[in-house]
Amino acid sequence: MSNTFGNFTFQGWDKVIRVSPGVVQFSAAEVYSRWKQWAASGTKSRFAPAFAGSVGGESLGGGVAVGGYFFLQNGWKIRPQEADHQLLITGNLYPVPATAAMFQSTLGDFQVVVSMRTSSLTQSIVSSSSSSSSGGSGTLEGDGEGLGGGLNTSPTADQIAIAVWEKDIAASTAGAGKDVQDIKKTSQATLGLQ
Repeated sequence: MSNTFGNFTFQGWDKVIRVSPGVVQFSAAEVYSRWKQWAASGTKSRFAPAFAGSVGGESLGGGVAVGGYFFLQNGWKIRPQEADHQLLITGNLYPVPATAAMFQSTLGDFQVVVSMRTSSLTQSIVSSSSSSSSGGSGTLEGDGEGLGGGLNTSPTADQIAIAVWEKDIAASTAGAGKDVQDIKKTSQATLGLQ
């Protein structure tokens, strides 16, 4: 049975996740998902698990889900492809313990720069079904599929703009809503309308 799943080869005997040749970018969710496939195949349970305590996709209600966090543990390391390149890893991937190394050097004399693009995201908008009369959606929508689906779906700039412009703040008693109320009162007083 093969130890290669997607862009990764899993070597349980020495706790190494090898990145396939040509791969210069992947997400934390992708390597976690491929590890789960590998661990479920054959007799891989004899090896210490590479990931545990990973969270994400759980509903918080109202179409909001917990953002994804993935924890590499038990001495497992990621080894980039054997070539000079820059490797970009997106998503929240952290070692356990926090001081553990997550990467193994290449076998040859290659220069590899590893960049991590993490997020402080703790919540993700999964789905919503309302829309505005102006033709655009006044809500921020995802596809509702949890990890690997709606969790990494970011709202577009247009969706954010519509949601901001359509928000009724006039009744708010704090922040911008209070400012609107104060300006209205000052204008009415100045014009003698009070």
